[in-house]
Amino acid sequence: MARAGILYSHVAQAAAQLVGAGKNPTVDSVREALGGTGSKSTIAPFLKRWKAEQQDTMAAVESGLPASLLQAVTGLYEHMQAELTCKLDQAKQQHAEELHAAGEREQQFNDELQAALKTKANLSEDLAQTRRALAQLQEAHHAQSLSLATAQAENAGFQQRLADRASEVTTLDHQLTQTRAQFEHYQEATAARRAEERQAYEQRIARLEQDLDSANRQTAVQQTTIGQQEMRIANFTAECDRQDQVLQATQEELTAVRSARDRLTDQVRDLMTVKDDLVARLTAVQQQLSDQVRDLMTAKDDLLARLTAVQQQLSDMRAALAVQEQASSMLTDQVRRAEERADHLAQEKHTWLQDRGALEQRLLSAEQKLAALTGSAATA
Repeated sequence: MARAGILYSHVAQAAAQLVGAGKNPTVDSVREALGGTGSKSTIAPFLKRWKAEQQDTMAAVESGLPASLLQAVTGLYEHMQAELTCKLDQAKQQHAEELHAAGEREQQFNDELQAALKTKANLSEDLAQTRRALAQLQEAHHAQSLSLATAQAENAGFQQRLADRASEVTTLDHQLTQTRAQFEHYQEATAARRAEERQAYEQRIARLEQDLDSANRQTAVQQTTIGQQEMRIANFTAECDRQDQVLQATQEELTAVRSARDRLTDQVRDLMTVKDDLVARLTAVQQQLSDQVRDLMTAKDDLLARLTAVQQQLSDMRAALAVQEQASSMLTDQVRRAEERADHLAQEKHTWLQDRGALEQRLLSAEQKLAALTGSAATA
């Protein structure tokens, strides 16, 4: 008959004392530890409850291993599993950030490419406008040449008239010599008129010669300007060719960046495959540990081998992450070089705009001079 007042705490205390002594607590041994009191039907449910609450301790007792050793191995396994999971999550997050950064860099490259194409189109339009302006300038030069030829023809006519006047003067002198006595007053008036006409003709000839010299100088200046315009056009053509080369190099760098991004994606995919494999292996190891807990000493060597394999795989993952970091560094260098190229293109565009402003100013000055020359020729 069971002793009055026997409780679960009594059975749990007696079982704990037996375990502490290195013995397996059974119904009989617990009853013996309680002084032989209590029925087996009372002790059995209490002992079963205590064993359910102390599964780890009971597994160590049943396998013959100290509970501290079993807890240390279990804690080591859980710690390694948590550390591996944390590192894999960090690698996954880092890869997502790198993919996002690579996408932003790709978008930036596309924007820079579109800007460069737009700049090329603007340069082509400016070149076409410059060529049209040059054609207009050449037409104006041709018209000026015609005006100059007309002025030269008029000068020749004036020279012929002057010669004719000189002949007439000679004739008049001969006539005046014959009639000097009778027409002295008329001779004086005619001589004065002749002198005035000669002076007027000489002054007009001098003005025509000055206009001719001015026209020649302006023609020379226009020819120099045309030569400079042709040199500018050649420089603009070379600049367009160089811009095409820079655009082609930028497109090649963008292709390289995309290839690097694809390689990073493949590496992350491989890492995820390794993660799944490791999780599967760790699950298998956990199942084996649960199944072989009674024979832990025999499975110790196998566990050490598996832990070594896991450490090797972790080393491989670290090496793969190092390779990925190196690839990211290379990608960063490529992006930096592309940004330097973009800055260089911006500086060259600014220089070209300055040259274009100076060229437009020269063209305006040439048009003003041409208009002045045309007005002078028309007046003459």
